[in-house]
Amino acid sequence: MTLTDLLLQAVLALCVTIGFGVLFNVLPRALIPCGLVGVLGHLARFSLRQLGVSNEVSTFLGALVVGLFGYWVSRRLRMPRLVFTVTGIITMIPGISAYETIIFFSRGNILDGLQSAVRAGLATAAIAIGLSTARILTEFELSFYS
Repeated sequence: MTLTDLLLQAVLALCVTIGFGVLFNVLPRALIPCGLVGVLGHLARFSLRQLGVSNEVSTFLGALVVGLFGYWVSRRLRMPRLVFTVTGIITMIPGISAYETIIFFSRGNILDGLQSAVRAGLATAAIAIGLSTARILTEFELSFYS
């Protein structure tokens, strides 16, 4: 993992995140902050993967970073948290594993299809758990009547 790799990944993540922000009609003043949230989460995940951490754990931690920084930015800009977390998490969606699943099943390769489906499912679960953990950590309302 070199500095060049990190810069390339940062630029690509910024482009993807801002691109999806435009697609989702995010306000122009929020596009750069959305991009930065996406870059932080993607670089966390990418760096951990390069250090040998499993895909599921690195995806969980990357999603946690997106959730925590997305909350912080949403408070600073007084905008909904979803604006930053949805666009920021896009780079972690396991699209290749899901696509491989369909290809393997269409070719009759059931075992490889199941393996790819499990990988996609675990990565998706890691995203959901990471964002949920960030939500739990940043939720300060205590409800004694629920």
